[in-house]
Parts: sequence; C-alpha cells; structure tokens
Amino acid sequence: MNKSMARRNLIARQSGEHCHNFPQLLFGLHGQMACEFEGETGELSSGNLAIVPSDEAHLFSGLSDDSELFVIDLAPFDPFINALEIACQTSFKETLFQQANIISLNAEMLPLLDFAAGQLAKNPGQLNPQINCQLVSLFMTQLSQLYSADSVSDMLCQRLDMLLLNRFIDRRLFEPPTNAELANMMHVSESHFYALCQQQIGMTPQQYLMSRRMKKAQLLLTQSKMPLVSIAAETGFSDASSFSRAYKSYYQKTPGSSRR
Repeated sequence: MNKSMARRNLIARQSGEHCHNFPQLLFGLHGQMACEFEGETGELSSGNLAIVPSDEAHLFSGLSDDSELFVIDLAPFDPFINALEIACQTSFKETLFQQANIISLNAEMLPLLDFAAGQLAKNPGQLNPQINCQLVSLFMTQLSQLYSADSVSDMLCQRLDMLLLNRFIDRRLFEPPTNAELANMMHVSESHFYALCQQQIGMTPQQYLMSRRMKKAQLLLTQSKMPLVSIAAETGFSDASSFSRAYKSYYQKTPGSSRR
C-alpha cells in the first residue's frame, strides 16, 4: 500500500487476527466488534475508536450482523501524511500511534464520523481521491490535537488517587470498565486520564486494568478450587479459552501451571 485510505468495512460476524506494517484507525460505525491487543481488550461500537500502531497484532470478532467500521489506513512514507505532520508540528508515530488503545470519541468528533460515513456512501466501491484526502486530513488533524505533546504536558500537573482507582476497578473485575468509565469516575477527560496513567503508572488504562484482573485470577487459581470457567467470569472474560489465552500472554504460563 503506497497511499493512505479512508474506507468503510462491513465486519458482520467475521473474526480473525491481523498484523500489518502500517498504522490504522478503526472507528465503530454500526453494531459491535470485539477487539483484542496485547494488554488491551474492548469492544468497538458507534463512537468508539481503536488506535492500531504498525506491526501490532490484534484479534477481532464481529458481534452483530450489522457490525461495520470506518477505517483509515496510513501508508508508510506517504508524502501526504508527512505534509500533515509538518503542518500539525507533530509526529503521529510518537504521539497518536505510540501504543494500541481503545477510546471513546468526544462530542466534537461524533458528527465528523457521521459526515465521513455519508461521504463514503456516495461512491460505494469507488475511491474518490478528493473525498479520501478530505477525510484522512480531517480525522488526523482532529486527533493530533488530542495527542499533541503540548496538550499532554499541560495535563500532567494532576495525580491520580490510586486507592480510589483500585477500589473502583476491583469492584468491577467481573465487568471491566471502559476508559471512559474510569475517567468519569476520576472526574477527568478520557485523554487526560490516559496521559496521567502513562505518566504515573507507566501503563495505559487498559494495561493497568488487565494487571488487576490477572493478579485476581492468579490469587483465585492458587488459593481456591474454583473452576476455570468461574474464574474467567469473575475476572471479566467471556469464556475459559479467552481467559487462558490472556493469562498465558500475561504470565507466560498456563492457568493450569499456576494452579499446580
């Protein structure tokens, strides 16, 4: 791929695993899709965005027949993207695509998503170069404001109340909260909360949430005789297989090894 592209992608109930050498933005349009990165899990629905750095393996699974995404693929060495970075005085790789993340779009961006879907619907199956450039530029410049170095540095004068945060997370391990719910509980914006977590904890919000889930799972495995399916439900996984996969990825050993 030598040109960045904005497109709609009907996932429906398809599932699979991807890893590609270019970064990607996945905006939820309709329905729901489960998305899983290393240390990051969540669902994409209307108004949510998954940020996928290049070479970041990710699992996806459509959860409804109408599951559809608005996708922006950023081609490596695209001169148009380079020009946007110069104009925005930023590096997308060092800010927006520093880590995989799933966020909720703010109120200002939701109408832009509807606009993008409408523009692409005018020429289904045919890429209009003008519309493509318009949409790529629109969303990259909007997101660069949220992830600019100046915006992040202005946020970091505040500290998180870790006792409050841990209590909230631990009460919700069976139904892991989203970044938006965590930020609302801490009375800060989602982008502010994300930046504070990275500065204070050294992890993204979902990575920290996963660490709490895994510690609870390890405790239940070693200190109880609960079956795997019950431990999976207790720590917010849909089934024993997804729990086992996450546990092995986190601890580099299976739940059975820990229990033994």
